Amino acid sequence: MNVVNQPGLIDEVPMHHLEPVQFLAAAQTAGAQLRWFLLGLNSNVIVFQTPDSYTSQGDMLTITLSGDKAVLQSVPVNEYYWDEEQSRRNIAAFKQAMAETAEAQHKANRSLHPMHREKYGALIPSKSYLITPIIVYCNALVFVVMLLAGVSLLEPTAKSLFQWGGNLRPAVLHGDWWRLLTYMFLHSGAMHLLMNTIALLYIGMFLEPLLGKFRFAAAYLLTGVCAGLLSIVMHPFSVGVGASGAIFGLYGVFLSMLTTRHIQKTMKKTMLRSILFFIVFNLFAGIQGNIDNAAHIGGLVSGIVIGYVYYPGIAAHDSLKKQMLVTALIIASVIATSIIALGYLKAV
Repeated sequence: MNVVNQPGLIDEVPMHHLEPVQFLAAAQTAGAQLRWFLLGLNSNVIVFQTPDSYTSQGDMLTITLSGDKAVLQSVPVNEYYWDEEQSRRNIAAFKQAMAETAEAQHKANRSLHPMHREKYGALIPSKSYLITPIIVYCNALVFVVMLLAGVSLLEPTAKSLFQWGGNLRPAVLHGDWWRLLTYMFLHSGAMHLLMNTIALLYIGMFLEPLLGKFRFAAAYLLTGVCAGLLSIVMHPFSVGVGASGAIFGLYGVFLSMLTTRHIQKTMKKTMLRSILFFIVFNLFAGIQGNIDNAAHIGGLVSGIVIGYVYYPGIAAHDSLKKQMLVTALIIASVIATSIIALGYLKAV
């Protein structure tokens, strides 16, 4: 008895960082662009048939989703009329169409106004918008706990802010390095908290879906540390508090993104005007009032740098593992900068 293998091909189709439902929708669009016939569709399988050619009666292509993979199986409609080269061309054409469709879908999502993307509102966490509301809730919770402990609602004293973790050069130089993190969750009054919350929500709804949760959280904390460093360099005896240094860092990251191709041209001009207005207005206000412009500038500059470092991975849709590796390198750079800066301050 002779055994003859059924003709056909099996290949893997990249998911292009799409959810299963999004992938199947993109696959349906790709098939329609290729003028293939849709034979079936369910929650994890889509089936097409290609048109007849001079050498075959077409192929039946089945794409099956399994975890984070999509497996494509192509078999001839009639095994006696199978053109293997044509089948390979069909698979290549589908993968190309999928790549183009997925990129178009990503671009459409990036150009979608965040108020439409986050349908439940700025304060409600969602899958693509989680870190921003968590930071807002953390800031508010810390503020409420401080009030319950007797700190003033409108004008907390420098002593009370220092006791709760405010940033102060002598304390940091004597080992309280953690103040470079805690200070950004403290606020000197209800109005200070409100203004920072509004600014954070505005930039967060645009930037967090663009960066992803991990990179967004890392950018917030790292630019906040850089802001705190420059603050103690420029203000030896002032207690620094507030999220504005880290928020300026996020605006810096977004400013760097606006200089790349990752953001649609239709949004660039409007967003660039808005971001620059925020930066210039707040820096100018800092000249006149009791505002830490050093922290703002430190956050802004470090945010621009971090944005450019992250950009290649954002454009390539890097995996979480690669994001963590890049972030580890940034953390190492920030730690090295901190050691150098604190060593300089001790020397002087």
